[in-house]
Amino acid sequence: MKALLLSCSTGEGHNHCALAVKEALEARGHEAEFLDMLQVFGDNGPLSFDKVLNTISTKAPEVFGMMYHAGAMYSATGVTSPVYLANIRHAKQLLAFIEENRFDAVICSHLFPMETLTCLQKHDGFHARCYGALSDYTLIPFLKETELDGYFLPHADVLRECTAAGMPAEKLIVTGMPVAEKFTHRMEKGEARRLLGLPESGKIYLIMTGGIGCGDAITLCDTILRVPDDDSLLCVLPGRNEDLRNAITARYGAQGNVLAVPFTDKVAAYMSAADVLLSKAGGISSSEAAVLGVPLVHTMAIPGVETLNAEFFAAHGMSFFARNAEEAARFADRLVYDGKAAARMLEAQRACMPRDGAEKIVRIVEERM
Repeated sequence: MKALLLSCSTGEGHNHCALAVKEALEARGHEAEFLDMLQVFGDNGPLSFDKVLNTISTKAPEVFGMMYHAGAMYSATGVTSPVYLANIRHAKQLLAFIEENRFDAVICSHLFPMETLTCLQKHDGFHARCYGALSDYTLIPFLKETELDGYFLPHADVLRECTAAGMPAEKLIVTGMPVAEKFTHRMEKGEARRLLGLPESGKIYLIMTGGIGCGDAITLCDTILRVPDDDSLLCVLPGRNEDLRNAITARYGAQGNVLAVPFTDKVAAYMSAADVLLSKAGGISSSEAAVLGVPLVHTMAIPGVETLNAEFFAAHGMSFFARNAEEAARFADRLVYDGKAAARMLEAQRACMPRDGAEKIVRIVEERM
């Protein structure tokens, strides 16, 4: 089988979702190719949609929240959305790419290519099987206007949302969230710290701001540091946001108990090295942390889908959801110093979070070919 994985770089999570499925396809001997649709077919200028959306997420998250709410209200009307109309502009290019490369299946981890494929599904002679993989723990706006061969869902709660919204139940398959293989095996803490050059003793608070570096990490660091502790390190991953990394370094210095890490592909190792993780509530990054088994505090959530992700995790005991920096610091300290609270959370993560979501998706696509 030859499969195409489609994503869009509105944050790193969608890409990680698609790449996890690609990894599972290749592990089973299939040929797979990853494509960021907006990067290949879209406008790469400073006003491209993905760049504008990422800027809003980092600079004005409350605006993103209003956009998400408006999208949910529009989606409920059942009227064809401007999102669909915008994404069918790439239909001819995508059709040519799929046909030239003779892909048997296309799996999308983002709404935008799902909309484009919905248009292609209506064309005679288009034979590739098309699937969507949801990378959040809720029914996202406009998903129900797409028409694919199947949808892979991270949890039964999302299945209930989708069926309640009128999506066909026979197309909805609960697989669990696809995560890369490296997040399914936690490194020993000391080994991870030696690999990363981090102190082998003391407590490590890992702060993750997502691939594009969202949220007020400096206020969060200041709040945690109000209680002096020379035996702890705040390790901040600001993603690709160099302005944020420089601001952290300028405030706390290159040495000391706050470390700003350049963009890294060793996130699994940093999670293994940490005593607690404070993170924005991306669907994929949250799943990676829960599959790996890390005490988790959700904070700096972008209003909209991330708020819903955080509420889902907290409701199932897999994280604490902090509404402000003070709550985040208090929750983090509790998980660091209260071993029973941390153990209960890790047990909830093990119970609720499948480790083989990517493999299940591949097996289902194989069966349906």
